[in-house]
Amino acid sequence: MTDCFVGLVSHAGSRFAGSQGPDGLTAILCREFEARGVSATSLVNVDDAYRPELLAIDGRVVRRAVTAQIRLEARWSRYLRSGDPRVSRAQRLARSTALTAVTGARIASGWLRYYRPWHGVADDQTAGARMVRRLLNIELSHASLMRAGLGSGARWVLILEDDAHGDDPRQLAENIEALMVERADKQQPAYVNISQSFSNAELGVEYLLEPAAGFEWTGQPARQVLAASRPISNTVCAILYRADFLGRFLARFDALPIEPVVPIDWKFNIVLMDMYDAGEIVAGECWIVTPGPVDQRSMQVS
Repeated sequence: MTDCFVGLVSHAGSRFAGSQGPDGLTAILCREFEARGVSATSLVNVDDAYRPELLAIDGRVVRRAVTAQIRLEARWSRYLRSGDPRVSRAQRLARSTALTAVTGARIASGWLRYYRPWHGVADDQTAGARMVRRLLNIELSHASLMRAGLGSGARWVLILEDDAHGDDPRQLAENIEALMVERADKQQPAYVNISQSFSNAELGVEYLLEPAAGFEWTGQPARQVLAASRPISNTVCAILYRADFLGRFLARFDALPIEPVVPIDWKFNIVLMDMYDAGEIVAGECWIVTPGPVDQRSMQVS
């Protein structure tokens, strides 16, 4: 049985195309794994899988995409706040009322930027059509790699986006290997966020986190491995999934309608919230390494 499948989401015109080759993080990590006796297989996905027959993109599709993303952001904010013991019911209600007003204003702003009601499916080079097509291609690539990872028989699946960068792949491989070790007396993570896209303070999730029992990240700089009282995300730039969890996650992911189209990060959050509400993922199964050992280069300000 393969220990780890490493999948890379990329595309032919990426400004991070170097990540696809032997000097990219995916290939380097696999070499480091093999050097440590950890069996690994990898797949680089550069396909643009969107086809018009999958979804005909017109102005109405763009409008629904913009609206859905902003409403999802508001739903996620309420989900996070509902886990905060410091906030009273009255405070949550007041914040929810304010959030509703802000959400409406942001939807209107998004429509002004992307929505053109007269645009039909032939107007496929509008800003809105390009945005939706790009989001679909990223989503399809992630889902394809998840399925490939499960099909490989690997116990763990690491999905990277092509802007993922690690300064010390050897240390990264060593710690990922340690994360994958089965511990009968310790709770195993369902998935581990390992990218440094946003800080925990920026995400507003610090109150949900405490040190993961029985695991310490080795090496420098010092990093903490934290367990969350409810599942959270950073971005999907670099996530390590336990295969049995990923199978359940992907079943729910595939069951979601393709429209409205939202960024993969937000679709990921929909599934997390649904699984948490259904009791399919519980406190302590989501881990986050902080600061993340994998930098998301597209998020960095130069």
